[in-house]
Amino acid sequence: MSSLLSLLAPGTARAQGPAERVAILALGIAVGLGLTAIAFGVYADRRTTLYLFLAAILSVAFLTTTGGPHRPRGSSPFAWVCVAVAWVAALYFVAMAGRHEMRLPIIDSLTTADQLASVALIVLVLEATRRTIGMTLVTLVTLFLAYGFLGHLLEGPFAHRQLALEEIIDHLVFTTNGLFGPPLLVACFLVYVFVLFGAILDRVGGGEFFHRLAEALVGRQVGGPAKVAVISSGMYGSISGSPTADVVTTGSITIPLMIRTGFSRVYAGAVESVASTGGAIMPPVMGTAAFMMSDFTGIAYANIVAAAVAPAIIYYLAIYLAVHFHARRVGLKPTVEGRGESVLVVLRENWLFLVPIGLIVWIVLSVDRPDLSAAVAIAALAVVALIRSRDPKATAQRLRDGLVDALHRSCGVGVACAVAGLVVGTLSMTDLTGKISSMLFALAPGNLLLTLVIAALVTIVLGMGMPTPAVYALAAVLAGPAIVSLGIETLPAHLFIVFFASMSAITPPVAVAAFAAASIANANPMQIGLLACRIGIVAFLLPFAFVYQPGVLMIGDPMTIAIQIAAALAATVALAGAAEAWLGRPLPTVPRLVLTALGVAMIWPVQSVSFSALALFAGIALVLLQKRH
Repeated sequence: MSSLLSLLAPGTARAQGPAERVAILALGIAVGLGLTAIAFGVYADRRTTLYLFLAAILSVAFLTTTGGPHRPRGSSPFAWVCVAVAWVAALYFVAMAGRHEMRLPIIDSLTTADQLASVALIVLVLEATRRTIGMTLVTLVTLFLAYGFLGHLLEGPFAHRQLALEEIIDHLVFTTNGLFGPPLLVACFLVYVFVLFGAILDRVGGGEFFHRLAEALVGRQVGGPAKVAVISSGMYGSISGSPTADVVTTGSITIPLMIRTGFSRVYAGAVESVASTGGAIMPPVMGTAAFMMSDFTGIAYANIVAAAVAPAIIYYLAIYLAVHFHARRVGLKPTVEGRGESVLVVLRENWLFLVPIGLIVWIVLSVDRPDLSAAVAIAALAVVALIRSRDPKATAQRLRDGLVDALHRSCGVGVACAVAGLVVGTLSMTDLTGKISSMLFALAPGNLLLTLVIAALVTIVLGMGMPTPAVYALAAVLAGPAIVSLGIETLPAHLFIVFFASMSAITPPVAVAAFAAASIANANPMQIGLLACRIGIVAFLLPFAFVYQPGVLMIGDPMTIAIQIAAALAATVALAGAAEAWLGRPLPTVPRLVLTALGVAMIWPVQSVSFSALALFAGIALVLLQKRH
């Protein structure tokens, strides 16, 4: 069993020698400055930029990750060979860009060199995926590719016409629906600049600012360290876009503090995991999946952010209440650890960090240019760093380190988006998307609830170890059309997928956020993942709520919006109380079951059921709070 897990596991961090460090530094500076300039409006051929971006991402994957968890961690000649092949193939495409633009895909034949360069990139992407994400995703992608080659041998609705090797390569590499399609396009021109902003923000003290602000707000309350984890992880996670990076950054501080103040190791890891995972649905940046959603659906990014405000607040309220109820139930006392700073002191010393974040919000809402907002915020952050340090040399060093960090952080996302493009290309080439949609209809003929359940399960399974943007890209193609075809508006249908793509980070067996937290908490990752799902139970119900009650997404008349948001908030309180067995006082099993039923009923699409449950819960809560110990 252990040998099988070893084969499925990704590689480990490679010890970098001088050559690797110089190469990654050069790539980090070139990619960071180049893509930031493009975000500012400097013209560059997008296809050429994608070729070079993919080569850079593949280089980082091979130079920083071993071929397996037990492989030697030193410098590898084979890794350098892979890097060389990636650049030769990418530069070949750059050199031949003029001829490739003039040819008609599928109709004009490919040269032998075209095919060799294409196959080289596909193989390198798969190998980089195996190293950075694991064999599970490679197996999934290989099955899709095998279907493209062998699907004509099948019988029934999933059969397709025979496709020649040249035709498959042409579709996967030379059209806009494959390797260089929307997932990689968004990763390059949108995701990267926000990752760069988050990396530089962290290097110049922004992560510490979020932690201090959260500590000043709630650090000395009952369960204060866990509440600090909830608030700081939400603020930082919206910028970082990576649950794993969020856990490692904020969790290295909050998890040990939670353990010292009375929380169990498993509970501390679970709180940090579920709080960090929510960054992907937290405005104003929403991690990175929202950019891809805007590109896929054509919905303005500002509209997506506005719609996600209430669900994000409800999500973090649920975690906050769960932590508070748990602390009360186990009898934890207010902590005396921490700086004891006031919010005003923290803001007076660090208010400049709010300027770049404010610029992001303002530019996104005013001109709907998220890439420009990130570029302007990066420039403002550089000025803020210089003002704070008053040391140009130290500021330059931090900015340089941020450029390198951004390239490291973008490696997994970039590789995953590239391999997702291969899947999307296979789906479009074989019309497998329509066939899967038909299958969903067959499994749930006209039944919206059953279709949503199946779509949620598909998204979570796809999300085993994958970054949220890549999960969304695949699930949006596979499940999105089936949901929309049942009469659901595009915005709630795709936000439904974004939510479950995010929650896959805490869903066992491959819960990447839970595994990251387990390494800090020194606890069982499976237990952490399961407990994180219980703490974040609202996140698994809320998407169903806003599909049936779009008022939660600010869709509808003001009265409907107010009523549906109020019902969702009340349901959150009920479900958090049921999960933690506390609502003013300890709760035995029967009241917990009643609260669970009421929580679900309050977000039920039938208005009479929702109102009745809301009134009943208000009465029960009043009685419990009046009789609390």
